[in-house]
Amino acid sequence: MLKINPILFNFVLSAYIIALNYFSMLAFLSNKISDIYFFTIVNIIYFTLIFLVVNILCFFRILAYICSIILIICTGFSIYFIKTYNVVIDGNMVANVFLTDKREMSDLFSLSFVFFILLSVVLPIILLRFISIKKGYYLAKIVSIILSAILIFVIVFTNSRTFIPFIRTNDNIRYYNVPFHQIYSAIKITKSKFTPKEEMVKIGLDASIQDDNESKTFILVVGETARAKNYSLGGYTKNDTNFYTKNLNINYFSNFTSCGTATAQSLPCMFSLHDRVDFKKGENYENVLNLLNRFIDVRWIDNNSGGCQNVCNDINSIIKSKDYDGWLVDETKNILKSKKDKNTLIIVHLQGSHGPSYYLRYPKEFEKFTPTCNTNKLQECSEDNLYNTYDNTLLYTDFIVASLIDVLKTDNADKKALFYLSDHGESLGENGFYLHGMPYYLAPKEQIQIPAILWTNYEYNNKDKLDFKLSQDNLFSSLLGFFNISTKDYRKNYDLFSIDLENNL
Repeated sequence: MLKINPILFNFVLSAYIIALNYFSMLAFLSNKISDIYFFTIVNIIYFTLIFLVVNILCFFRILAYICSIILIICTGFSIYFIKTYNVVIDGNMVANVFLTDKREMSDLFSLSFVFFILLSVVLPIILLRFISIKKGYYLAKIVSIILSAILIFVIVFTNSRTFIPFIRTNDNIRYYNVPFHQIYSAIKITKSKFTPKEEMVKIGLDASIQDDNESKTFILVVGETARAKNYSLGGYTKNDTNFYTKNLNINYFSNFTSCGTATAQSLPCMFSLHDRVDFKKGENYENVLNLLNRFIDVRWIDNNSGGCQNVCNDINSIIKSKDYDGWLVDETKNILKSKKDKNTLIIVHLQGSHGPSYYLRYPKEFEKFTPTCNTNKLQECSEDNLYNTYDNTLLYTDFIVASLIDVLKTDNADKKALFYLSDHGESLGENGFYLHGMPYYLAPKEQIQIPAILWTNYEYNNKDKLDFKLSQDNLFSSLLGFFNISTKDYRKNYDLFSIDLENNL
């Protein structure tokens, strides 16, 4: 058993965190700072700050063991995904971790993952078993904390003209502070889950349905991780990703954006009364489905591993997690055959193009574009192979959408529509970024610009507005407008079916 001075233990733990942050904070700083002197100063501040925090967390001997294990685990796992996919692990990304199921976890496993975790997490924890932190040294710990705080103050004060503007300009620097920002986010999310929720605020209490003697059926297809950049309907030429829908007289909205860059944000937001800028995740309001359910039959069928993110609470729903989305077509057919209400809304939530294991998202017969990237280590694949694999997922989704349109055509409703939109986009290595989940104001366009397709059994009256600047904010009023439901919360300029449709602000 190696006995070690607690100050030295804290120093080594801090050095470990700094070393792994080569892929996060240090990489961020090297991209933002060109001046060698200022770069050195900022790194000294950062190391001293970590050393200060570690000294506080590990002040008592028993806490030193517990905190060091937590810090090692959070640092190792966070850095692996940051290093591998160049993602930012913010609050939304941490929230996604809580919603990850076994299938998603298995998609992320690889030999490189196991090897990295063994070296960065398992080995350091094993070494802790052979280290005994010496008791006492409380005065030394206090002095260390005070000296660290003084050093930080002096350096920041003497360099304030440069340091303070840098922090203000780069306020997103907190996302790269591994593992402390991730631990903070996890605590915040856990706290919110155990905080008693207030009574749900009802919306549309003034709502009423205007009967026009027409029966109506609407299928809303919510995709997963599809980006507009790879849609041939939008001008993409490498692969024909819309082979199945291109001849179905559909309308493609070419300038459509998402409410967030992750399902946990976008899905609740698109059904919310509030626009993206006003929406708060976890808000305690009913959504448009709750409102519609008072007047029409609303159904939710789901194959997404993240489920409905509480959007379908109190809605008649079927949630599964199968390998492919094909069963959703059969389930939709069954619902339409057995429906009894005059007006029906069916939400179909796909697994779609969920990464990083794109090659597992479609049956073998839909592997039309080759060669493919048959691994979750995306950075090891060529751009051509990666695009082919991702495009195969879009092709399969296009087949699902076309199949649902065919099913809808057989329905006996007078007025029928199908609207497909993705929850968010995806990065495929552009500027080194992969997957999604970047903070919205930092996110590249690939993660925000999404495809949106509309099919109707009548002539669509806004064909001249398909290039308008639209977004998931339009969904709320569009659903109300289609079913002729009037309420003060309805906005005709946000209704895709209204002749008064305007560009989003």
